[in-house]
Amino acid sequence: MRGLFVAVPVVLAAGCIHGAPAPQRDPGVQRAIAQQERWAQDALARRPGRSELDAIRSNDYNAVGRGRAELKRLLQAVDRGTWIRNTTADLLAEEPDPQLLTTFDRAARLRADAIQTADEVALALADSKGGLTIGDLKPGLDAVRKAQGSEERIARLPPRAMGQKLAPVALPVPRPFLAAGARVVSANPELTRELDRLAPDDAAQIRARLADVDREKEESKRGAAAAAATAGAGVGAVQAAPAPVPAPEMAPPEPREAEAPSPTLTIANDAATLMAKRTPRAITLREDGLFELAYDDAVYVVDPQGKLVRKESPSAAR
Repeated sequence: MRGLFVAVPVVLAAGCIHGAPAPQRDPGVQRAIAQQERWAQDALARRPGRSELDAIRSNDYNAVGRGRAELKRLLQAVDRGTWIRNTTADLLAEEPDPQLLTTFDRAARLRADAIQTADEVALALADSKGGLTIGDLKPGLDAVRKAQGSEERIARLPPRAMGQKLAPVALPVPRPFLAAGARVVSANPELTRELDRLAPDDAAQIRARLADVDREKEESKRGAAAAAATAGAGVGAVQAAPAPVPAPEMAPPEPREAEAPSPTLTIANDAATLMAKRTPRAITLREDGLFELAYDDAVYVVDPQGKLVRKESPSAAR
């Protein structure tokens, strides 16, 4: 990313403690901020539309190539937004400039749009054949991690000049790009070893989502088969309608045993929120059909849909 990682010195005017002139921003810093913002906005302006995403999913060769290029630009836009947030936060430490504060807030919105759009493009590429790799997703996962670290740093900053306190922003939950990674690995199991190139918590969450992706595929296949059978039965009825047959008397249905709880945990709802923050030490299926997400300081009991049932201490869970 040309210009993104160029360090531009900040020159502040020197003066006495009393009666010193207001610090002056280096024009080079102002130009760098404006340039990074413009490049990020250009990436968002070129985002693929709905028809382009559909073309990517249908394996249109040219559309897939354009989608890969746009994904790179959007991920750069995420990093640009983080850089602007960090730089303006440091400048606001000495100068409570309303224009700087507006740029600081605008960078958060710009970065959020870039993350959401990049995630949509990544999902479309994951549904195409060979359009996405784990290596393509690594910069996105790293960019989200850097953004999270930046917001945590901003939250720890002391009040600025004139008592101003900068407000951090939350990152998307569930974490972007994990679903795309799970789809890629599900379609290409040989890529499972590529997950070791990622941060451990990212790799763990992608592996946890693989079961959901495989289940969705099976449900889709069953739905397509049922629809085909229904359509075939309809055609046969039009071609040759059989003579009506008296319906036999139906015996009362025998009582059925209640279905067993699902042995699969869906990473959603409260479970997704917890795992996005920290990777559990262990995930255990209980005899009562609930799941335990074990951390060092607590054990969270959730149902198969990921909804929190209760929180227990580690000693009580044992």
